[in-house]
Amino acid sequence: MIKCTIRIPLLFRLVLLVMISQQSIMAVCQENGNKSEQVYSFDPLLYNGKVYYFFPRPGTVGTQYLLDSFDPRGSLTVRGITYTDLILNYDIYNQKLVLKYKNPIGSLNFIEISFAWLEKFELGGKKFDILATVDTTKQIYQVIGTGQSKILYFLSKKLRIENLTESSDHFFARTQKEMYVYDGNKRVKYTNNRSFMRAFSLALHDPISKYLRKHKLKVQKANDIQMNELINYCNSLTGT
Repeated sequence: MIKCTIRIPLLFRLVLLVMISQQSIMAVCQENGNKSEQVYSFDPLLYNGKVYYFFPRPGTVGTQYLLDSFDPRGSLTVRGITYTDLILNYDIYNQKLVLKYKNPIGSLNFIEISFAWLEKFELGGKKFDILATVDTTKQIYQVIGTGQSKILYFLSKKLRIENLTESSDHFFARTQKEMYVYDGNKRVKYTNNRSFMRAFSLALHDPISKYLRKHKLKVQKANDIQMNELINYCNSLTGT
């Protein structure tokens, strides 16, 4: 009898422990289910790109990005809707806009923003538009100016090899840019002051030339602020 009296409480404790364990597992599953629902509740218009996966080989000098670190105050516009305070960077080498974010369980994720509906974005104090080329291919252009005519820069980077030995070091070369004047309809490429002026009507060549001489400006070396002032001046000549 004593033996049975001892076994019953132990069995009861085991059953109780199993029940508590099952309830705990159900609670965890429910919590994880709620987190999954939060992930799927992310705005599909924004979080609809591919997973970004590009890691240069160890020892590569430089970066594929526009900025050395992601801009936590980036913004972008998709189908007329602007999203702000995003963590963004522009992969110039692969021509991708990359969004970094944390999912509900705290893991970092990187996705490529789809070009399907992307219209423009800002990061690092620079503005970019997505424009179609002649063959309808979409490309990223830095945009300078707010009038009828604007300056466009198409940025690119190349991954080079220091030497041809087996232990070659890889490095990203300096960012290159193709420069254009864009009037909303066509792009005119320029490489120096002379070709820049050819983007405008002949009647404007003289005042633009005087502006360039007065400010000792070479368009191929001018910074963004100088080019913004120049294109605004050119627009003022036509009242746009």
